[in-house]
Amino acid sequence: MQYEKLGRYRIVAELGRGAMGAVYRAVDPLIEREVAIKTLLDDLPAEILNEVRERFLREARSAGRLNHPNIVTIFDVGEDRGIAYIAMELLEGRSLQQIMRNQPRTPFAIAADIAAQVADALDHAQQYRIVHRDIKPANIMVGPTGRCKLTDFGIAYVPTSSMTQTGTALGSPKYMSPEHVSGIGLDGRADIFSLAVVLYEMLTGRNPFVRDSDTTPLPVMHRISVEPHRPLRELDPAIPPALERIVARALAKKPQDRYARAADMADELRKAARDATAVGHSYDKTVKVDAVRNQLIDDLDTFVKRIDEEQQAQLRAAEAERQRRVQDLARAEQERKRAEAARTTTATQAAATATVRRPSALEALRQQAGGKQQRDDPAVARAKTIDALDRELRSAAQYLGQFAGEVNEVNPQAGQPYDVLYIGRLAVALSDAWTESRPRRVEGRECCERIYLRYRVSPVQAARVTIFGTDIGRAEQLLKLLGADYAVSIEARTDFGEARRAAFTVKGKLLCEIEMQADYEALAVTVELVNVRRPGRRKFRIGAAKFKDIGDELARYVLGTDNDFERLAAA
Repeated sequence: MQYEKLGRYRIVAELGRGAMGAVYRAVDPLIEREVAIKTLLDDLPAEILNEVRERFLREARSAGRLNHPNIVTIFDVGEDRGIAYIAMELLEGRSLQQIMRNQPRTPFAIAADIAAQVADALDHAQQYRIVHRDIKPANIMVGPTGRCKLTDFGIAYVPTSSMTQTGTALGSPKYMSPEHVSGIGLDGRADIFSLAVVLYEMLTGRNPFVRDSDTTPLPVMHRISVEPHRPLRELDPAIPPALERIVARALAKKPQDRYARAADMADELRKAARDATAVGHSYDKTVKVDAVRNQLIDDLDTFVKRIDEEQQAQLRAAEAERQRRVQDLARAEQERKRAEAARTTTATQAAATATVRRPSALEALRQQAGGKQQRDDPAVARAKTIDALDRELRSAAQYLGQFAGEVNEVNPQAGQPYDVLYIGRLAVALSDAWTESRPRRVEGRECCERIYLRYRVSPVQAARVTIFGTDIGRAEQLLKLLGADYAVSIEARTDFGEARRAAFTVKGKLLCEIEMQADYEALAVTVELVNVRRPGRRKFRIGAAKFKDIGDELARYVLGTDNDFERLAAA
């Protein structure tokens, strides 16, 4: 059945459907936000309808409790004309399953980064004692910036539920853990095993427990339970040893031999990703990309010199203005001190001639109590800090919203080049900016918790670069993940028909993202930048005391103009 409306949500289009449910693109008319509406099919057999409906609603309860940047956000759940539905975050990008179908093997550093993000999501779920039970590529969405989102908590295990308990093996067989196959009790370490299977597939292009001769899931489940997996480096010696160690530990048959927490796995994956990026693959290479000196780089050098000269002039003008303000402030301070001295003299003379009344004992005690309360009550100080941090975040959200509107109106050119991996430094223009903020209840009041800013950058002139050898495939994979509009021309091949030299031309828009997330317990804010002026993902943590006027500093940083953002973040 096609719907025009479910609850208050206006259905725009169907995004897809499976055996039991369908997903629609919809609009929430209250705030004009696009959402995804997930609902059950109306023709399910009566004998399974109640159970499927319960699992469907469980997804809302499970994921709705989880608030994490790597877990799909649930906005609302409801029922209309007997049809249950869930309103959730509308995700950009493709599933990891779709990516792996087009390119079975994923570059080592990217595979480690994807797995680390999923591990972050699992660690958050572990804190609520929620086990996902169905970690697989189809349930991992990869956005244009490389951010991953874990979806489909429909068969998640929650300790208080009587469903999906011992003896019920739900999930995708080839990604199950040994204890899941055996039907015994599960905890978060089962999800860690499943994630390791996914990582194994990304690195090798094959599942560790599936054979071509398998015709049923039973042989796969048997291997999961008793047979060791083939070590990664036997399949490909180029795989970094650190990744092989991580996968081996996470694929241990006994839960106690795996990582106790997914966060520990995420930490080791990120270190392995940095090492993989630093040393690269151990494939033979012909010419380093950095050695390619084409007209693009020469033009950019000239551009950078011109920008530097303009910035120096701006800095000199700004310094002159600052000196003038300092002098004005100094004169004002001198005037204030003279006036204060005059008032003090007058007050002293008046006190000398007046009758001094001693405070009563009660007044003295009350004064001491008031001073002690101000000095010693940490709850009051904490409440004030939370209030100040909330105000700063709301101010930043409002400022960045106005900034996004101006970007979309002006399409400004950035004052500094943006670095794009494999391509080099590009003069870019900004467009398609979008902001969103999300609240959270903190100690009984609603506070701003998250702020998103997304925008796209386009080369001012089409960027062309020549890439050699195995870097060709990695560059193309990266550009696909970034959602870039590019063209590739193979200029030379090996005797075996493999691409040896290729020219890449990048024209279209690359997605950049900023996310701020407040930690009201620790009184700090984490700022995450994805592809903002530099390739990849960077995180900064700023204490509440230093989180001042951050909206303007971030906007200046995005534009490549004079700013203090990195200094504030590093302090």
